[in-house]
Amino acid sequence: MHRRGSRLAAAVLITAGTLGLVGCGGQPAGSGTSAPPPSASAAPTPTPTPSASPAEQGCPPNDASVPSDADIASIEDVDGDGRPDEEFYTEEGVDGAGFQYGIRTASGAVITLKDDLAGPGVHSGWTSKRQSAIVTVLDDGRTATLHAFLDCGFVVTLNEQGQPYTFGLNGFSDAGTGVKCTDENGGPLLAGVLAARQADGTYTITGTIVHPLDGGTSARNESSFDIASGLPEGDPQVKLAMTSTCGDVPKVGTSGK
Repeated sequence: MHRRGSRLAAAVLITAGTLGLVGCGGQPAGSGTSAPPPSASAAPTPTPTPSASPAEQGCPPNDASVPSDADIASIEDVDGDGRPDEEFYTEEGVDGAGFQYGIRTASGAVITLKDDLAGPGVHSGWTSKRQSAIVTVLDDGRTATLHAFLDCGFVVTLNEQGQPYTFGLNGFSDAGTGVKCTDENGGPLLAGVLAARQADGTYTITGTIVHPLDGGTSARNESSFDIASGLPEGDPQVKLAMTSTCGDVPKVGTSGK
């Protein structure tokens, strides 16, 4: 397996069900008729051994494996068991399914997300906790799509119009020029970025906070903020504003061949 994630480093969340305190027959715990006391000859009831909650166990392991061509990087814990997980990108696909981004949890689960982007260049992706969701962003250098890792699976994040949430990259769309993570303005946050060329040829960069809702199943745009102004076209900040990045979070991707 290839480990190119560290070279692609730049610079979609399992929700544990709330266990109701409910006894047999749907009655609140502690209610109902008490059982008669045991006789003196009865054997003592063994003390049950505490078991891990679903969140502590992580995602259930499965039989899927990461293809040998995969680009792999270590990421933060995304399934709630407190152990680092891995992200990967494969051109071969699990079971021959083609371009896929995926997560392999420390618990032994391999979960994939099909990449439907059509750009001819490098395809890549990253995953990070942003506000109340674990977001995943895939991109092909022209467009970036927003997803969430939720309940040990990937979901497509929808915008306020009920359509898949996308970002424009490198000036290929009117929907901004990039996507980034920011720990400012109340972070850790996700933001769309716009690098706008001014009349004098310099660039002004602004960002708009993207707030994931309901675990990342949807997202809405919130406040905008200034990043920089008066920058020449070749400035590193302008170039970065044309891409999909998340600070020190690693990206994995295709070879681009």
